Amino acid sequence: MGAARDDEDSNPGTGYAPKLILAGRLSGSIDGRPVVITADAAGVTFDVASFRSAWNLRAYGDNFLPVVRFLKASGIPLTLRVAGIVSLPLLPTAGALIKLLAPALAKA
Repeated sequence: MGAARDDEDSNPGTGYAPKLILAGRLSGSIDGRPVVITADAAGVTFDVASFRSAWNLRAYGDNFLPVVRFLKASGIPLTLRVAGIVSLPLLPTAGALIKLLAPALAKA
């Protein structure tokens, strides 16, 4: 995990603290399937390797709610990327497919 400094931002910030951008990458697995969480200036991206992995994540929707609520309150965009092909926005507004397949996450 690391943080990148944004030198081109015109906002002076507060005091002598550097201006930071959320940045980093976590790799792991959920239910034996690989997942990657990437954070950068554009927001947080949750990558899963296959459509089957994305479908199985529905069972963990209640576990993700506190994190989704925190990101929403912080104004951080969240995207689910499936197999590197399809990107589905979860925050700030959930896409139609997410509302259909995982209504609990869409209401968070």
